[in-house]
Amino acid sequence: MKRAMVQRFREMRQRRHLVRVYETSVMQKHGCLLFVMRENSELKLAILSPVHERGYLRGFAAEEDGVFEVAGESFRYKICLCNHQNAESLRRLFRYTCPSVLGLAPAIGAGDRIGLATPAHIRALKGVGVFPVLAQQSIREMRRALRTPREVLDDVSWAVFQEGYRGGFGADADHVKTLDELDETYEAGFTTFTIDPSAYVDSEADNYDLPRLKEKFGRLPWAKLQCRKEDYSRIYLSKQPRTTLARKAQMPEFSEEALLRVAVKYSAAIAHVAKMYRHLKKLFARKRFDVEVSVDETETPTSPPEHFFIACELRRLNIKITSLALRFVGRFEKAVDYIGSLSEFEESFVEHVSIAKACGPYKLSIHSGSDKFSIFPIVGRLASSMVHLKTAGTSYLEALRVVARHDPDLFREIVEHSLGCFEKDRKSYYLTTDLSAVPNPRQMSDDDLEEAFLDENNARQMLHVTYGSVLTAKTGIGEWLFRERIRRILMENEGEHYETVAKHIRRHVESLWFWRKGNKPPGGTTNERK
Repeated sequence: MKRAMVQRFREMRQRRHLVRVYETSVMQKHGCLLFVMRENSELKLAILSPVHERGYLRGFAAEEDGVFEVAGESFRYKICLCNHQNAESLRRLFRYTCPSVLGLAPAIGAGDRIGLATPAHIRALKGVGVFPVLAQQSIREMRRALRTPREVLDDVSWAVFQEGYRGGFGADADHVKTLDELDETYEAGFTTFTIDPSAYVDSEADNYDLPRLKEKFGRLPWAKLQCRKEDYSRIYLSKQPRTTLARKAQMPEFSEEALLRVAVKYSAAIAHVAKMYRHLKKLFARKRFDVEVSVDETETPTSPPEHFFIACELRRLNIKITSLALRFVGRFEKAVDYIGSLSEFEESFVEHVSIAKACGPYKLSIHSGSDKFSIFPIVGRLASSMVHLKTAGTSYLEALRVVARHDPDLFREIVEHSLGCFEKDRKSYYLTTDLSAVPNPRQMSDDDLEEAFLDENNARQMLHVTYGSVLTAKTGIGEWLFRERIRRILMENEGEHYETVAKHIRRHVESLWFWRKGNKPPGGTTNERK
């Protein structure tokens, strides 16, 4: 009967609309059928119920309702927009559409800048034993794409329902820097918070002379650090440290000057993290949440002693973290593979893994992790069970690949627009892009566009960092210049879009966690939850 009801309803709607029902979404609740469908180009929720249904699903706001018949029996239908109000009702009714905490499970974040890629991420990550963070967006990315935390999480909840996915997922408010940003993402429903204290890191500490260093050290926020400056000497310079942590592993040796430098460099940042963490504790009360601390956006790599100091201070202040994002050696530029010596990376990464094991438990988080295929086997071999990999822009580039195949002229317009705004948009990124190596799109044949702009590093970087300017550009009369045309092509070629993105994300997972043929998922189990 369930299949007959859906089929009859589809036939009725197709008289006036182009309708696609997502069969994986069909769910029965309180005697009603719920599923998502795409009418023309808009995603909508359909609710089919007996005519005597008593309002169990009253929380959903309908834009249309009516009655139809199946085999002589009358049923009521509601058509609901996939908006925020209805997303909240969906999450109350189906808990699997709500984000959950990550804990210490190995994880991969797959950000979605357009709002259409999450089904592809689910298909790529379902059942592989790596926890998927499907709602992952930094405040910077949201602002550039004119999206809100609510919109990001709502899009993911609808996609989870569309795919019928029940394996659990995370929602990461990435690179939050202020209390207001914590409040906004908490209210939206995020459960993981990546605290970015980079504004408080004193990158000049490595260059101060000793008198200046001592002056800076004396003016650190000791009250917020719940410590006296004399305590640092006892903790970090003692020949026989009393801490449990020191007994677990050999503690890096600090000279007095080295301790001053690392404290001046990071202590104010740690104090800011403590303030943000305490605020989250108040917001969540006794509920669980995840915290990552990110110090990856600094000018110099995080040395092993600096990593040790940061971990010790977080532990001393009782800040329980799920993961820590360091600035690793080499260059982690957007959209391209790792730049640097693989042997140097491995030598350094071994030390960081050892420190994380001694100071943890917490995972090592790899930011700007898209396309870093050359280091993934190293990371997987040394730390597969304690890694959180973050990707975002690479899914946007794969979406542009579909655009290039189906509307080459639109793709050329996007390239030209990106060339014009690249210098402005690149300012917040560490890049070595050479625009002189990017060809004129008007001189390229349709068949060569993908290879020239999506398989070449300089062009990939240019397109990667200009997403905000492309997705928010408007005409003189206020209409979207590219945004809706991109979305239309992706929806018209939905299956190809999903497979193109999923294939690329699967390559990340296989290269890092299953780099050796025959490897089992971390822990030997899948991540499916009943």
